[in-house]
Amino acid sequence: SKKLGRHIPFFTVVTDFGSGHCTWFHKGVDKVFIASDRIQKLAKKRGKVADDQLVMSGLPIRYDFAIQAEKMGDRTTEEGKAYQRSIKEELGINPDKPMVLVMGGGEGVGSLSDIVNALYARFMKQGIDVTICVVCGRNEKLKNDLETRDWGTILETDGAPKKRKRDVVYHIFHKAVRSKKIQASLDRAAKLDAKEQEMHIVHEPGKVDVVGLGFITNMADYMVGANILVSKAGPGTIAEAAAVGLPIMLTSYLPGQED
Repeated sequence: SKKLGRHIPFFTVVTDFGSGHCTWFHKGVDKVFIASDRIQKLAKKRGKVADDQLVMSGLPIRYDFAIQAEKMGDRTTEEGKAYQRSIKEELGINPDKPMVLVMGGGEGVGSLSDIVNALYARFMKQGIDVTICVVCGRNEKLKNDLETRDWGTILETDGAPKKRKRDVVYHIFHKAVRSKKIQASLDRAAKLDAKEQEMHIVHEPGKVDVVGLGFITNMADYMVGANILVSKAGPGTIAEAAAVGLPIMLTSYLPGQED
């Protein structure tokens, strides 16, 4: 600014919802764009940022999501369901089956590969017909592995992940704390499984398709076509899913940033 002889504005865009590192905030910037009341409080407390410098803007996401949200409307209406079906057809996904979109990974609950295995085994044994779309990004090894994976073996092991040293160490220092609602839901599911085993109820195996996706640029389309998203707690991903009304099941989070 001094060299050019004119003021160059300096903006900070905080891409976190719940918590933010202190280095996000500095009172010397012109504007700080934030996405939640909690971040607003942190900015004022940690960075002494004034109210007139704070702009509640939400998280920046691709314009594609706004376009798709407007076209689909409410995904629970007949019109919304019809549009979702048309998107599935465009993507080459069976429109007659629900679609689970799996993204990310996450330390502490297993890798992305382990999550896919667990979902596959669960759906198969519960007799649920579904398509699991896995966003592998630039991980070509995972994408190729999903295409050649022995799903029969996965079913025999009930999708249980192999124990790794890093997982053991992680769980020693990071114990997951579940909410009462989540724990109650897990308890109900466990009781149902136990009851079915006691009554010797056997479901017809589900028809489960696993589709490995590479690096995609039409994420908005896949989120519209999906019935639920399984992902780590990335703020950007949460904002994108919320924009198109997609329910999310969070598998993990980065301590500090994604709490």
